[in-house]
Amino acid sequence: MRFVILIAFLLLFQCVKPELNHPKDFGTDAFWETETILCFTGKLSECLPSVPVCSTCRFFSTTTSYTGNRGGIAGSDAICMSDPKKPNDPQRAVYKAFLVDDVNRIACTTSNCLTGGLSEHVDWILKPDTTYVRAVDNVTIATTNSVGIFTTQTNDAENPPIAASIFTGMNTSGWTTRSGNHCSRWNDGTNLSSGSIAPNSNSLYFSGGVPTCDTTTVILCVEQ
Repeated sequence: MRFVILIAFLLLFQCVKPELNHPKDFGTDAFWETETILCFTGKLSECLPSVPVCSTCRFFSTTTSYTGNRGGIAGSDAICMSDPKKPNDPQRAVYKAFLVDDVNRIACTTSNCLTGGLSEHVDWILKPDTTYVRAVDNVTIATTNSVGIFTTQTNDAENPPIAASIFTGMNTSGWTTRSGNHCSRWNDGTNLSSGSIAPNSNSLYFSGGVPTCDTTTVILCVEQ
């Protein structure tokens, strides 16, 4: 009889789900064993290495050209993260699209952010006082000012240079978003709407026109 009770007790013990960080278990062998298992299986976010944050940050252009229908800003960021040209090192580095609309990603709401400074940004992809280089050869593209924009550009954002237009959503100057010329916030790839472009990879900080959204261009991706 005692043997049956012992078996039942052991089975009950094995079926109880271990509780990580339970006060009575903390610091015990069982606690550390459970934590290790969770780490190895990716169930515990605290065990993952931190996402690198660049000090000198990189640009690259996507291998494929896209119409204005890019799944919005979030879809464009996802394209950057899955593109074969994205550098593999450091692991878990984040890249986002050099692209704005009037809601989801904004550089400035007034010309060159002169009124509100950094507070004008929404999910902006450039950092203040930071040098940006080409991922392909580490050549400097530009250095941002104290509000995370640049008004001169040292070199092309890609090598070889991109002579074709590149959708950005930027206004003629001042780092503001063109009203309505962002391919329905990058969800329209038809010729019924338009999106503003940088004229080439050496003139990213102003717009060179507003072609229809069925035009295809690469996406410039920026390390965060």
